[in-house]
Amino acid sequence: MSVSITEFGRSSDGTVIHRATLKNEQITAEILSYAGVVHRLVVPDRKGRLVDVALGYPTVPDYEVNSGDAMGAIVGRYANRIGGAQFPLYEDIVHVTANQSGNCLHSGLHGLHHTVFAMEVTPGTDDSVTLTARSPDGMDGFPGNVDFEIQYRLAGCGLVIQYSASTDAPTVCNLTNHSYFNLNGHASGTALGHRLSVNAKSFLETDAASVPTGKLLPVEGTPMDFNEEKTLGRDIGADYVPLKIGNGYDHCYVIRDSGLRHAAWLTGPETGIRMEVLTTQPGLQVYTANYLLPETPCKEDARYAPRDAVCLEAQEFPDAPNHPDFPDTTLLPKASYSATTIYRFDVAPL
Repeated sequence: MSVSITEFGRSSDGTVIHRATLKNEQITAEILSYAGVVHRLVVPDRKGRLVDVALGYPTVPDYEVNSGDAMGAIVGRYANRIGGAQFPLYEDIVHVTANQSGNCLHSGLHGLHHTVFAMEVTPGTDDSVTLTARSPDGMDGFPGNVDFEIQYRLAGCGLVIQYSASTDAPTVCNLTNHSYFNLNGHASGTALGHRLSVNAKSFLETDAASVPTGKLLPVEGTPMDFNEEKTLGRDIGADYVPLKIGNGYDHCYVIRDSGLRHAAWLTGPETGIRMEVLTTQPGLQVYTANYLLPETPCKEDARYAPRDAVCLEAQEFPDAPNHPDFPDTTLLPKASYSATTIYRFDVAPL
């Protein structure tokens, strides 16, 4: 077991960006101080070969140029969408930056996927790194000075992400990781042959701009049903309105039960690598990289295309501040935000 921090490169404004390498006998993870990016995630396949299953870019400027895809990054203050770029907070209506069709996506223009974190080996550990950052009051319209702490830790053949946040004024908070996974290898092409199962009976209905309407729709009998494992490509082209809105899967599933529990299985057919997602979060955004078109070459001179990966983003419900029936995402002073997600790997049975 080891963890080390080295210089990775510099951002376009000259800021030094560090890379933490976490390694044990089963898995290696590389984490950047820029946006908390999961830069590499290397696990063994069914033949014992080591495979990097996380898409990424070779340099910090490449991550900056392609920041719209938030590849591998921590996303917040509020991940996903806030409809109309506004929400009620007690007696006030908070107006935040609109950056997609009049809505706020991933916190506007200065979210955590644009942030340089401070990074250190978690004190007293040899398997963990802690990233910290502050988002100042008023950034993109969000109230309160918010302090974030993200811990990445290895546990067996799993990467554990623990999120914490605190504020000095009432605000909202929703954090996730936006890694793009291809379990056949990051440069192996389409992910539509991957097999997925999701522990959910329903998903959030959205309008034409992918903002939740407040209604939960049952998955049973629809192309959205992943209770029984199936390939991502089997139904992605179905004549079904939610899939047409998202140009494929880009939907928040309502995960059964609560606490840290199983959310999904994903399997790469060529390598046999299987990933389990466990989380404390109520939702799992399944996104089949429908709009992935990098502007620069990717790691190892790869070229990624739409649907070459899938994101499984454990998170609070998008647009929750505008829907009183959704789980509350308000963060108050003297309270704290806390969530855990685990990406755990093994080899699928033949």
